Amino acid sequence: MDDGKLRALLTAVECGSFSKAAAQLGYTQSAMTHLVNKLEAEVGCTLLERDSQGIRLTDAGKHLLPYIQNVVCACDTLLQEAAEQNDPRTRTLRIGCFASIARARLPELLRAFRELHPEIKMDVLVRGDELPAALASGEIQLALVDEARAQGFDFLPLADTPLVAVVPPDFPWEGETIPLERLLREPFLSSPDQYIEPFLPPDTPRLEVTASDDGSILSMVAGGLGVSVLSAFSLVGYEGQVRVLQLEEPIALRLGAAVKSMNAAGTSARAFLSFLREYYGKDDTP
Repeated sequence: MDDGKLRALLTAVECGSFSKAAAQLGYTQSAMTHLVNKLEAEVGCTLLERDSQGIRLTDAGKHLLPYIQNVVCACDTLLQEAAEQNDPRTRTLRIGCFASIARARLPELLRAFRELHPEIKMDVLVRGDELPAALASGEIQLALVDEARAQGFDFLPLADTPLVAVVPPDFPWEGETIPLERLLREPFLSSPDQYIEPFLPPDTPRLEVTASDDGSILSMVAGGLGVSVLSAFSLVGYEGQVRVLQLEEPIALRLGAAVKSMNAAGTSARAFLSFLREYYGKDDTP
């Protein structure tokens, strides 16, 4: 089966219409429709429903979608592995992570990994909520993210990290713990892709900042502009500039490594996953 037809289907589903998918792939709309029709004939069932609103997956399409994604992922891995076998100097692992992880954990991880695998070049993409899309598109091969953002991918849990309250040094509060409700009475600094967002009431008044980088929020907190709740990883480099309080009702995040498919991961990604399991003392593959 030609993976081009599978890629055409996935692009059509992502775009929601044949015309948009055709424009993205450089096909005519009729060629795009022909590819999907031919794919449906090969698998023996209808995968897409077409109407005036666009296209969407049928029940059969929803059932087969993960298998289609795995085939495309395997094809991409095959091409990458073949290129690396032809010239080992091209062996590259593209990983993505949040800024807090990049600052607090990644340097030590990469140093230790490079000692074991000096032949693998590492490219790092530091992003926020865009990481799942980057992993799905193949821009990166592995993402160091929290479990919520790993939905839809194979996930290797590695460590739990607490969320902590960060307040200005002169914040008027006695004690080492603070209720989240008390923090929400202050100007609350956050952005849509912050870890704390799913735990906040929808009507929470907050001062949203356009920068999702934790460092920007910490600088604002240090300047007395408000309070926030961030991952403990985020505090690296800001010790002494803000006051840290534990939440009265603890909230912890499970962090780990996400890949499209553990079985279809390339040699470099598998090497990094194996390294992470040993580094964090994880014996079993999830």
